[in-house]
Amino acid sequence: MRNRGIITFAVIVLFLGGAGLLAWWLISMKPAPEAPVANTVTRLVQTRMVAYQDLESAIEVPGRLASGRVVDVVSEVAGEILRGDIPLKTGQDFKEGQLLCKIYDSQRILDIKASKSQFMNSVANTLADIKFDYPDQYDNVLAFFEDIQMDDPLPDLPEISDKSLRIFLASRNILNQYYGIKSQEEMLAKHYIRAPFNGSIMEVFIEVDGIANMGTRIARIIKTDVLELEVPVEVDNLQWIHAGDEVEVLDEAGSHSWKGKVVRISRFVDPSTQAANVFVEINNDDKNPIYAGMYLRARFDEKTIAHAMEIPRQAVFNQNEVFVVEDGLLEKRNISIKKVNESSIIFNGLEAGEELVIEALVNAKEGTRVKTNQR
Repeated sequence: MRNRGIITFAVIVLFLGGAGLLAWWLISMKPAPEAPVANTVTRLVQTRMVAYQDLESAIEVPGRLASGRVVDVVSEVAGEILRGDIPLKTGQDFKEGQLLCKIYDSQRILDIKASKSQFMNSVANTLADIKFDYPDQYDNVLAFFEDIQMDDPLPDLPEISDKSLRIFLASRNILNQYYGIKSQEEMLAKHYIRAPFNGSIMEVFIEVDGIANMGTRIARIIKTDVLELEVPVEVDNLQWIHAGDEVEVLDEAGSHSWKGKVVRISRFVDPSTQAANVFVEINNDDKNPIYAGMYLRARFDEKTIAHAMEIPRQAVFNQNEVFVVEDGLLEKRNISIKKVNESSIIFNGLEAGEELVIEALVNAKEGTRVKTNQR
């Protein structure tokens, strides 16, 4: 029995070993699978041969029109706001010198008249002494006294060259009263708020019949006969623009135009856009009016750029890099940018005759095989 078990076990081992050898032999006879063929795609790109010439190019930049002056009308005295020469309403036009509004002034006028009356009495009481002690000055002082009117500002004091006469007038409190009244007249003038320029009321904070305190904002006014167009110009183009340059200003449709002049250029740039603001002054014209808040375009004079080429802006990446095609493969090149336009760039720095890619390539890198379509 024991020998039969050993024989059975040996037969099973031989059977399994033979089956394994047979399976290995069958697998080795199967041909190896072929490696997959890479699916390479050749990109089609738009190109242009590099060729240089002298280019005439103008800078045209959009911007927003604003008033050359924006002023807050602030009360320097306290009192009720009264109507002036024009309605104190938003959008109301006015001329330089017109009374925008006034602050209640009747009490101050009466105070000035009372002070004048006392002053005239003081001067009258000195006339006899002046006639006797300073006869050469009497006519001047008398003429000054007769010129004083209750409803008009005090006339100028006569020139007093005699030192002793000045001491005499000071001792009689004449000079102190005179300058006290002049100070009151200065304060009275602050009750009348006049337009410093031709313009329009932009905003009203307190209406007529309201009460103003010292420092109260009454309205905001803007100058409308001279306006400024603020346009952002890229740093690379600032070299072409100077204060005093004449500028043609166009509306968005290009159907109307105005003449402007560069009045100032900011000495700082916006870090996100690398642009500095250029301010163009424009005189308003009743026949062809412009309004603060409009969007216009400034067209600066054309400049000649020697030995240069113009390509679309999207062909340039990383500020100054482009692709050229060499033996059917993409290669990077650095260019020298001479001028940046809204949709194009003027440059040089490549070899004439090189094949330059003039479109934006997404996910492209050096060594990519391409097929070109020259334009």
